[in-house]
Amino acid sequence: MNAKSTLRALSALGVCALSLLACSFFSRLAPSAPSPAAPPNIPPTFTFVPLPAATTTPRPTNTARPQNTPTEKEADCYRWDEITLQMAGQTVCVYGVAYSHQGQSRIDFSPARNTFFLIDSVYYYPDLEEGSCVVAKEEVEVFDSKIPYMTINGELYNCEPWMEE
Repeated sequence: MNAKSTLRALSALGVCALSLLACSFFSRLAPSAPSPAAPPNIPPTFTFVPLPAATTTPRPTNTARPQNTPTEKEADCYRWDEITLQMAGQTVCVYGVAYSHQGQSRIDFSPARNTFFLIDSVYYYPDLEEGSCVVAKEEVEVFDSKIPYMTINGELYNCEPWMEE
């Protein structure tokens, strides 16, 4: 054999060896169907699936003031202290004079503990002051199995004159 033939033979042998290694490597990465002879107590293989980015908590957005109320008078609009646990799951209109606002995103209507409140995890209201009359229409939820509240997500309005106490 001459040098050229030997070089070709070694190259062919190298290509074959690399092909076998690549096949072996990729066959380990590829999912395989369970063989019928596999024992039943082998734990299943889990695939990591990252959570979508939308599940992160959004950063609050600044909203200067509540919006003007879109309707004049709604017969089903309740004062904040008329909201009960039995209303959970219902979408109702609620109004009241803000007693305080914690971090401009939670609005309380009374200094008493465990009373109805509004919460907004998307917007905050830096210009909302204690004594402001506000209206919201959302689903009633229950916190800690005893406190009714609403998540308003930017849907906060100014009271109509008949709502102010």
